[in-house]
Amino acid sequence: AGLFWGTDMDGGLGDDARLLEIQALEMMFPDALEWSRPSPSSSGSAPSALSVAVNLKDVGMALKFSIPPEYPEKCPPSVAAVSCGEGVSRAVLETVNKDLKGFMRDAFGEWNGDSCLFDIVSWLQERAPEILAAASSSSSGNADIKTRREEDDKSTVDLQRQWIWFIGFYTKKIIKAFVRAGGECRLTGFLMPGKPAIACLEGAGDDIEKFLKITRTELFATVAPSSRKMKLVYRDDNCKSRKFQQFEEVQMSCIAGTHKRKDLTDLGELKKFLDKHGCSEAFEVIFKDALG
Repeated sequence: AGLFWGTDMDGGLGDDARLLEIQALEMMFPDALEWSRPSPSSSGSAPSALSVAVNLKDVGMALKFSIPPEYPEKCPPSVAAVSCGEGVSRAVLETVNKDLKGFMRDAFGEWNGDSCLFDIVSWLQERAPEILAAASSSSSGNADIKTRREEDDKSTVDLQRQWIWFIGFYTKKIIKAFVRAGGECRLTGFLMPGKPAIACLEGAGDDIEKFLKITRTELFATVAPSSRKMKLVYRDDNCKSRKFQQFEEVQMSCIAGTHKRKDLTDLGELKKFLDKHGCSEAFEVIFKDALG
C-alpha cells in the first residue's frame, strides 16, 4: 500500500498513545496507511514528530500527518492533503486544504485532548467527492463558455450586454446561486455584491432572458420584496464580442463605515475594473440611470 515515507521520531515505543491510535487506524484502512516503525532512542534523546500518510485512492488524494509527541494531550497534529495520482488539480488541492484548515479550526480550535486522526480521514472521505464534483462542473461550464464564445465569433448570434442595478446584495447563499446560474445559462460577466450591487450579463438574448427568469422566480423567491429590487439600467444590443471570460463574483473595497451593511462600495475601483475590460462607457450610464 502506499506512497510515502515514515517517521523522524527517535524514541522507544512503549505505550505511546500516538502509536496505539495509528495501529487502530491501520486496522480500519489496512491498504491505505503508510508509516515506519521508529527505531529505539539513544539515551537521553527526546522524541520528535511521527510522520504518517493515509492514501485514499478512491478520491485521488492522501493525508500527510505530522504528529508531535505532545499529541493528543496538548495539541492536534499538523495535516495536509496531497495528490496521490493523476487527475487531481492544484486548484482542487488548494480548495481541499483551505476547507481542511477550516475544519481543523472549527472542530479542534479549542483542543481538549481527544484523538482525531480518524475524524480527519473521515472528513476527507466525505468532503473530497463534493469538491471534485464541483470542480468537474466548473470545468465543464468553462468549456461550454469557450465553445459559446467561439460560436459567437463565427455567427451573427444576438449578443447583448445588460447591466443590472441593485440597491444592495449581501446574502452569500444567493450570491453563489446567482453566479452559478449565470454560468449554467452560458453567460459571461460578473456580479459585484454590496451597496450598491451591479451585475453585467453578457450573452445571447435568450440566455439572458432565461437567467433573469430563474433569478426572479427561483433565486429571489425567499428574499423580502424590499431587498430584491433589480433594475435594468443599460442595455447594449450591438455587441461585437464578449468582454469577459466567465461569469463570476467580483469584490470591490468598501468606503469605511461603522457597520458592514452600511458600508458603500468604492465606485472608483469599479470604474477601474470596467475600464480594464473595455466598458468605460457603462459606468456613467449605469449610475446616471440608476440614481436619476
